[in-house]
Amino acid sequence: MPSVDRRWLPPVLIALSVVASLIAYGQLPAMVDLPFEGMLPVDTTDTNELMPRWFALSLAPTLALVIWAAFRAAPTVAGARIGRFLVRRAPADVTSPEQFERFRKSYDTIVLSVVMLILGFHVAIIAGALGYVEIAVRAVPVVLGICMVIMGNVMPRLRPNWVAGVRTMRTFEHPQLWRSTHRAFGTAFVVSGLLTMVVGLVAPRYGLITGIATLMVSCVVGLVA
Repeated sequence: MPSVDRRWLPPVLIALSVVASLIAYGQLPAMVDLPFEGMLPVDTTDTNELMPRWFALSLAPTLALVIWAAFRAAPTVAGARIGRFLVRRAPADVTSPEQFERFRKSYDTIVLSVVMLILGFHVAIIAGALGYVEIAVRAVPVVLGICMVIMGNVMPRLRPNWVAGVRTMRTFEHPQLWRSTHRAFGTAFVVSGLLTMVVGLVAPRYGLITGIATLMVSCVVGLVA
């Protein structure tokens, strides 16, 4: 897939999510009940709350748009200034726009994965609100697993930067350490994502908690590496 496609796929997906919200808007009551029973291995029947329809249908697309815009701003000159302010001791190339160009395809893929993850929750919200609970409880862990696999595959191709990856002073200053860390981190992400997808399909009640637990383990693996 060409890099330009990855770069502009997120706003296309966000636009499609807005269209889906508009279609669902007239089919839902003013206050939406989001049934989350079946998404966790505990009884959540008494925890369901009503949410305004406009808020339920606009939350995820708005969040996805804000996060996408922030990711797109990071590799710019203005983003570099913010990066230098946040990681003052890091080498200069860590925040430079030229550095992002060295792994632009991988960066665009990670941005796409993050937006897909947020919109996966949007799919679950719409499906649950319309009464398709089985789809809702499986959508979240399956999309989470897919996004983890995608990010894990491109993580070894990242270069030291202030936005994505295991960002410590040691990994910034030692390129070989950065590479070995992200090979381990990426492998852990792929394995965690596959496990999350399988559990999400076979036992959806345990899918989300499996994704969260394996995500934490992957982060530990990256830090230890």
